[in-house]
Amino acid sequence: MLAPYKIRSMAKSDLERVKEFTDRAIGTGYYSTSELEAIYQQSIFKNEKVLTLVLEIDEQIKGVRITYPPGQWQKGKGEGLNPTLWPYSLDETAYFQSLFVDPQLTGRGYGKLLSQAAIKNLKDIGAKGIVCHSWKESPHDSSGKYLRALGFELIAAHPLYWNEINYVCTRCGKPCLCTAEEMYLSLDDNKKGKI
Repeated sequence: MLAPYKIRSMAKSDLERVKEFTDRAIGTGYYSTSELEAIYQQSIFKNEKVLTLVLEIDEQIKGVRITYPPGQWQKGKGEGLNPTLWPYSLDETAYFQSLFVDPQLTGRGYGKLLSQAAIKNLKDIGAKGIVCHSWKESPHDSSGKYLRALGFELIAAHPLYWNEINYVCTRCGKPCLCTAEEMYLSLDDNKKGKI
């Protein structure tokens, strides 16, 4: 059973707490405070709605789903995109930058709830699809499993995707040797399963 939780848009006042959370959950220095501020700004759609979401339990941030609307991003954290293989263009495709849930809560469904809320928001603003990079080495393939359960399809694998990022990976240390799997979700029911 899930503990009482709240999923809401990230506020600018959350940035320090999000940094503390990501340092604990995925490795110290993966995000700087200035990078989180840029993420916050980049995830605002038409000066109205912040698409990046946070998960709160007992008034503590326990998860974050970083989401960029179409037309407001060019690449992920590392290199490796194959837009020629997508059913929609970069300007019609949103980006799931990252999803992090407190390691003590993984496998309980909170990540899926965060992503479902983000998908609803993206449908509401007219996005045609979503691309993301799954963490292949995530414990028990939790990253890939939940994305496939949402309907994402594998496009390509990108070894050493996070290798150039200056942070301490919770799995590899420094540098990160993990593989990213580029995955795509069409938000148009007529294009699902046709990647």
